[in-house]
Amino acid sequence: MTALELIQQIESGTTHPVYFLYGEEDFFQRELIAALTRRWITPDNRDFNFETFEAKTSTVHEWIGACKTLSFFGGEKLVIVRGLDEVEWEDGKVTPLLDYVSDPVPEACLVLTARKADRKRKVYKALAKLKGAGECTAPREPALIAWLKNRAKESKRTLTAGAARLMVERVGLKPGLLAGELEKVITFAGKTQSIDEQAVMAVVGETRLENVFDLTDALKAKNPVRALSILRNHLEHGEQPVKLLGMIAWQFRLIWEVKHHQTTGTPPSRIAQKMGIAPFQAEQALRYTGKFSEGQLREGFRSLFQADRELKGSGKAPKGILETLVLRLCSAGG
Repeated sequence: MTALELIQQIESGTTHPVYFLYGEEDFFQRELIAALTRRWITPDNRDFNFETFEAKTSTVHEWIGACKTLSFFGGEKLVIVRGLDEVEWEDGKVTPLLDYVSDPVPEACLVLTARKADRKRKVYKALAKLKGAGECTAPREPALIAWLKNRAKESKRTLTAGAARLMVERVGLKPGLLAGELEKVITFAGKTQSIDEQAVMAVVGETRLENVFDLTDALKAKNPVRALSILRNHLEHGEQPVKLLGMIAWQFRLIWEVKHHQTTGTPPSRIAQKMGIAPFQAEQALRYTGKFSEGQLREGFRSLFQADRELKGSGKAPKGILETLVLRLCSAGG
């Protein structure tokens, strides 16, 4: 059985007391754990009913003890153990683990994960026979297309078969990346219920490198299709993400200040003088102040601050951070 099939079981109400997730596709490990967490864990019981261990820095007896310790709040306990393949499995460790999984506590759910599992070895051979054993590999294209459509449905959107197929063609058999791209497409689609190929194609960059000011103009005009296209061109041609973010932030500050002077009744002819900028810069900003309320600009600055923080310390892919920022800025208040 695959991890994706196990996730579908959980969502339909069927769970197992022990799960063994193995394979290189970490995304499905995270998805299955998230599905179990949604089912059993709440903010109120999390401290008592949810425990995680790294296999290499903990013991089998600790995992089993966590499963057997009754929760103060009652209900199912969820115990996660990551990285079984980082442990040397001598008999002293194998025997108590296999004894437990053959007769698990019904009030607990133990989830064991491993990126690599040699099923010739005793421990993995036994774990792979569990009803909750699932291989974490990318599904074939037809299954991925169906998965994308179902994932869109969870967000109350209809993803056409053509759009799902196009996403797989452009991204590849990479569920984690596809999930991220789908989020961007849904954000781009806004209130539109049906998502087609055009929405997917909106994230494809062109081959020529356009001026960085074209990017900020597209953002100010709230044109996400053009803004994403230009952004990707710049990144593909080696432009530094931090530099692009700085340029976007500067342009939004310009709009903010010009709008402030507008609201105080300052004549357009004097705004540039008061701000100490060139007249053409003030004139450019004046063309776009009507597209943003002060609340929308504040929302935009929060998005800019978040993107800056993520670029400098989150470890996330810079391309994804900036694409999400572009979609947020183009949809701010819209």
